[in-house]
Formats: sequence, C-alpha cells, structure tokens
Amino acid sequence: MKTKPIVLIAVIFLALFSEKGLAQELELSTGITHKFLMGKQNDFYSPALGIELAAGRQELAPFSADMITWGLNVGIFRMNRISAGEEDSTGQYQQLITTKGTYRYDYYYNDFFSFFYGADAGFQFITPKSEQPMTVPANNGTRIFTRAVVAPNVGVNFEFNPYVAVYYKLQYEVGKYFGEQPLWGSPSSKWNHLLTNAAGLRIKIY
Repeated sequence: MKTKPIVLIAVIFLALFSEKGLAQELELSTGITHKFLMGKQNDFYSPALGIELAAGRQELAPFSADMITWGLNVGIFRMNRISAGEEDSTGQYQQLITTKGTYRYDYYYNDFFSFFYGADAGFQFITPKSEQPMTVPANNGTRIFTRAVVAPNVGVNFEFNPYVAVYYKLQYEVGKYFGEQPLWGSPSSKWNHLLTNAAGLRIKIY
C-alpha cells in the first residue's frame, strides 16, 4: 500500500513526458508550498509544508502576446496533528500526495514581469501515519483516503531570461472526501478549505 502513491506519480510523469517530449515549448517547475487549513480542521492539524513538481506545455494565447500553460502538478506534503495535550497524538501526521491537472494564463506586463491566474483540479491521496507505530488506529494506518480538490490561483512571475523564471502563487483550495475520511480529529463535514502559498523555479525548454 505504501508504494502505490509513488508508483502512481512515476506512471503519470512518464505518460506526460512521453506526450510532451516533442512539444516545442515545455515548462518544468518545482517549488516549496505551504498549506494552511481553514475552518474546523485548523484545530486539529498544523500547516503543511511540502514540495510540488509540475510539467506543462506553453502555447501562445489567441489574439494576444500572452501565454497559456496546461499540464500536470504533483505535490508531496506532511501535515502534523496538533496534540492539544493528548499524549496519544504525539508524532501523528498525514502524508498527502496530490495529482492535479493545471491551467494557467500569463499576462505579460513587460519583458521581466508577468501576472497569472489559473486553476488546478485533481485528487489528493491521504495516509495517516505515526512516528510511534503502535498509536496508529488499525482502520487508518494501512489505508489511503481520497479527496477531490479544485484550486483557483493567482500569482506573479519574474523572468531572468526566456528560459528561467521564479514565481509566487497564492491559491485557495477546496476539497471533499470520497467515502470515509481519516478519524484523527475529523469534523463531521467531509469538506475542507486550505489557503496555499507557493514559490519556486520555472525552466522553459523551447
């Protein structure tokens, strides 16, 4: 069970690169992402820090000099449980692996700055874990829970040259569990909301 998310990431990236490998404009990016839970779940989990990898194809937008990018984003995160004085919750966390399709529209202000807006949509796979294996509930520790997510976003790019840029992204993410959800501190609602800050590097291959 533990290897399935890693295998899934490998298969998706292989499929994407085989499809985009001959594209004239391919963008690769990586960034550090900070996810902050909103609502009731904020009482149970601390903000998550992780890494996102993305690959996409860039195309010139119709009737303008702006760019459209679409592709795939994969993220790996760890979200620690807040103990709130509970000894049995020490060291418990959720491992989150996210796979999303992405769309982005870049509006160029000048040769160096561009502003963008877009949206991601896909699935998040959650596995409850613990640094103390004996504290993992039997019906949680060997399971992978699935959540659908939609995430509109805005941000800015700074381009050093046509091939290398850095970016900042602000994103609102809404998600809903399919079926059951992890038991650790779960409110009754299967919906959750997150605010995401991300920054990283983009590399373009023409």
